[in-house]
Amino acid sequence: MIEGRVSSTPGVLADAVFPDVRARDAVLVLGGALFVAALAQIRIPLAFTPVPLTLQTLGVTLVGGALGARRGGLSLLAYVALGAVGLPFYAGGQGGWAHVTGATGGYLVGFVAAASLVG
Repeated sequence: MIEGRVSSTPGVLADAVFPDVRARDAVLVLGGALFVAALAQIRIPLAFTPVPLTLQTLGVTLVGGALGARRGGLSLLAYVALGAVGLPFYAGGQGGWAHVTGATGGYLVGFVAAASLVG
């Protein structure tokens, strides 16, 4: 048996870098959403599908791994919500409810689950 203190939550990169302050979680969640939105702008259209190849998936896994399951999932939920209300967060500077319910909607909803699972 190993002596010492056992943490109830696993440590992630965000906990090591930022001190424990009240606004930390909100800043990290919003920062993760903005990070994924920036990577979504790097886009390669594919002729055989309406879904472009982007760096969003890289951003999703990085945000989930860096922020943990709860904050990573919330960050991607914020990303989807902010894009759904019309901010240009999705690939190619797109936004709006039609993207959430259209061909890319499954990917967007899956991003929330993916970030949580990676975290």
